[in-house]
Amino acid sequence: MTAWTRLARVHPRLRLLRPSRNCLLVQSRDDLDAFARFYDAYSDRVLRFFARRVLDPEVAFDLLSETFAKTLEQRQQFRGNSAEEEQAWLFAIARGELSHFWRSGKVERSALQRFAVTVPTLDEAEFERIEALAGLSAVSTALRAALATLPHDQRVAVELRVVRERSYPELAAELGVSEPTARARVSRGLRRLAHALAPEGLLEEIA
Repeated sequence: MTAWTRLARVHPRLRLLRPSRNCLLVQSRDDLDAFARFYDAYSDRVLRFFARRVLDPEVAFDLLSETFAKTLEQRQQFRGNSAEEEQAWLFAIARGELSHFWRSGKVERSALQRFAVTVPTLDEAEFERIEALAGLSAVSTALRAALATLPHDQRVAVELRVVRERSYPELAAELGVSEPTARARVSRGLRRLAHALAPEGLLEEIA
């Protein structure tokens, strides 16, 4: 018989407060393996949330990293007792990080710095996976309408990458530039588009 069971027998109300076995964030207070499971359970959902709003895989991944670093740092403050509550708490932190990004134009890295975590550079496969999570093709109509506002080099790069679905090696070859240059043009173009589309609610169709 566990200590909790003995207490619950004496104080039946405590049964209502017992942490749910499904609440990984509560478990993670004393077990970092539980936090790893928490990350596995929700990371793709949070990454998709960011990618669909900033349209930039690198920024989305940076936001994801800071969000989970803050969640790990603040997990003792969580007062929920269910999977639904831990998800809501996580996304509240994610929305705060997104709001900071829109206000400042950069990703906050305070928690990552406190943990001395270096965010890894994304490879081609991870770029493509995040773009697929974002479902950029779902907003192709809105993207086409906004493309005219971009500088020529960024517009062409975004059209080739998003609309015509060229790989980065193909994109670089077609533009006659290096892959890092092609990637940078797409990244800058998508950031401009995200800022242009988000305030008008044009990204809500893929929310």
